[in-house]
Amino acid sequence: MCFEHVAKVVSARYQKEGPPSVSRRNFLKTGAALAAASATGVQLTRPRIARAQEMMGEVVDLSHVFLTASPTYLPDATPARETVVTVENDGFYIQSWNFGEHTGTHVDAPGHFIAGADTIDVYPASMLVSPAAVIDISTRAAEEADAAVTVDDIMAWEAENGELPVGALVCMYSGWDQRWPDIEAFRNADADGVMHFPGFSGEAAEFLVTEREIHGIAVDTLSLDIGSSTTFDTHVTILGAGKYGVEGVANLQAIMGMSAQVIVGVPRWEGGSGGPCRLLALI
Repeated sequence: MCFEHVAKVVSARYQKEGPPSVSRRNFLKTGAALAAASATGVQLTRPRIARAQEMMGEVVDLSHVFLTASPTYLPDATPARETVVTVENDGFYIQSWNFGEHTGTHVDAPGHFIAGADTIDVYPASMLVSPAAVIDISTRAAEEADAAVTVDDIMAWEAENGELPVGALVCMYSGWDQRWPDIEAFRNADADGVMHFPGFSGEAAEFLVTEREIHGIAVDTLSLDIGSSTTFDTHVTILGAGKYGVEGVANLQAIMGMSAQVIVGVPRWEGGSGGPCRLLALI
């Protein structure tokens, strides 16, 4: 899209017709559609849509708003944005953003850590729709920032809920999302710059990829590994098995103990090691 050309076209139209009336335009379109349906005998689909929405149930947004103040793993990697054109001046609105792929609520694809592994543009779409299993370690995390999901935590969840469903997205709820978007509190770095926040233990990751058939794991912190990790065992194990991770997840407490299907909406940009995502749970 050529901004200058479009701006000239829109400006000329404004001068000739004035600003568009969205409500009137939609009203006329709706009226025309109803008239056409009545004339041709086509059955209207609104009841079908309503039934589909009823069957789908509640939709819970598990993603944070993408902000220029979004906490990031690297302290100097905060995103930036600028307004390119505005409706008032140009007739339409566009922003330009500069950010790393691993910003905000985002996905880690296998290629993020594993050479030659799938990047997000070729990652199977079927892996991005999964039943959710939320493991709550918030009580422990409130007392110990470096708390980790363990094999015992997984077994305790299964004792109450049954074995993890095939294709599950196994989610850690630590309550850390309540710190968002306070960058210092979310990174929780000590005097030496070492971050401290919860994640999955390497043993738990190994158990999930060898003993269970999962699609991936998710955390409400900045990393699949605990913040102080220097070996990133969980990343290597999960991504090395062709699974994916989601970091910076929000609102997991809203689906805890419920039957929920999670959809990971991540851009398919070329060669992507991951990317910001809109994570939605269908209850």
